[in-house]
Amino acid sequence: MRFKDIFTVYPRKLKTVTVFYYQCYDNNGKRICGHSTGQRTKTAAKMYCMELYRAGKLIPEKKPVSFAEFSDGWWNIKTCKYLEWRQMQNPLAPSTIDHYKTNLELHIKPFFGKMKLDAISAEFVQNWIMGLSREGYNNSSINIQIATLKLMMKEAARLKLISSNPMEKIKKLIAHNKEVKILKNEEVQKLFPADWKEIWDSYEIYIFNKLAACTGMRLSEIIGLQITHIHDDYIHVCSQYSQKYGIRPLKTKDSRNIPIAAALRGELLTLIKDNTQGFLFTEKESGEPISRNRIYRETGAAFDKIGIGMEERKERGLVLHHWRHFLNTALLMANMSALKVQKVTGHKSLSMTQHYTHFDSREFTEVLDVQNNLLRHDG
Repeated sequence: MRFKDIFTVYPRKLKTVTVFYYQCYDNNGKRICGHSTGQRTKTAAKMYCMELYRAGKLIPEKKPVSFAEFSDGWWNIKTCKYLEWRQMQNPLAPSTIDHYKTNLELHIKPFFGKMKLDAISAEFVQNWIMGLSREGYNNSSINIQIATLKLMMKEAARLKLISSNPMEKIKKLIAHNKEVKILKNEEVQKLFPADWKEIWDSYEIYIFNKLAACTGMRLSEIIGLQITHIHDDYIHVCSQYSQKYGIRPLKTKDSRNIPIAAALRGELLTLIKDNTQGFLFTEKESGEPISRNRIYRETGAAFDKIGIGMEERKERGLVLHHWRHFLNTALLMANMSALKVQKVTGHKSLSMTQHYTHFDSREFTEVLDVQNNLLRHDG
């Protein structure tokens, strides 16, 4: 059996002199590139290498990598090896990748770029987080930055570029989410009168909001809704649409079926008569899916007409996404199980279902039933 030499030396002719270099094998048995001994004779070169070997320094230490060098090409599907592998296993949405890339360029690289990767400590990360807070970023926004850096440092640890991952000690900040004050039933009745023309500028946006209220579908899901997805008694939700990325998979990757009442389907058929294929909600001039700007503008005007102005909408969190909160709460108030509600909304966890629930304890009639039973006098 042939054994590998600990090292080998060889001459390299430079401009005016010949200098001996050496090669050896790393701990994994991989041959490493040649390094100069600085010696001009083979004997002196071997002696030099033996001294390095005895001192445990024959294998050169890797040059520390800076965060800027490590992060070069990250969040680019063509150059990021992590992202290339991730897209084969658990793909990230294009919008999520763009968010991560923006976080890296605007917030992470400016702070850590010049630092050596192995010099980034939990203390440095905490200072960065506190700096973001002082700049006025809320905890929810900062948590997104933390999530981006966590993914990158976890990969650095996997590649053994760092001996320990400082992000393992960093916890998410407490997110103080603004409480959504959902619409009351009487307000919903005002928004959807018998004659839609009393409140709405167009039938399309009227039905768009009504569909959101009755199904809890996300804005991008309704925009991406195609006529072939509408059946006699249910809607098959299987894709979403955005102007930037076009048609793409759902946020949770899993499709779902949402029951619809006959009356609602009848109103949807009114749109289908004018548009027998493609997207349900389109711009008549271009045939493209309906624009978000139009939805926001006409919906805001309708709220104004029922006496809920812009300031109140901001204070109550009444954006288009509010309808998911509204339906989630309404279904639970109707005593539907949380598991069934998740099948309708597409939520994957009980905690998310709870996040979208906004009970008003004044409407708990069960409390009155218990009180009346306690106060009742038989006989």
